[in-house]
Amino acid sequence: MRRPDRTFADWIAEGLTTMALHCSCGHYATVTLADLPPRLTRTCLGQNACCAKCGKRGAQVMRDMKAHNAGLEATGWSCEPKPWPARS
Repeated sequence: MRRPDRTFADWIAEGLTTMALHCSCGHYATVTLADLPPRLTRTCLGQNACCAKCGKRGAQVMRDMKAHNAGLEATGWSCEPKPWPARS
C-alpha cells in the first residue's frame, strides 16, 4: 500500500524550511516552504514547476541538502566524503 503524498505543512512541522527543485537540464533552484500553499504536495509541485533556464515543465523535488548539511555542521557533525579504502 502506497503512503499518501505528504504536504509542505508536514515538512514545515518537521523543521524543514526549504526544498530544492532540479530540472533535467541541470538547473536547480531552492524554494522557501513558507512561500508555498501548506496543502501543496511534493508531487503537485514537481509536476507543475517550470524551469527558469530552459522552460521545461516538471522537476525533481528534493530536500535542500545545502541547508541540511549546514544544520549538521552547526551541531558539530560534517558530511565530508571519505576516500574508499584501496583494494588489494
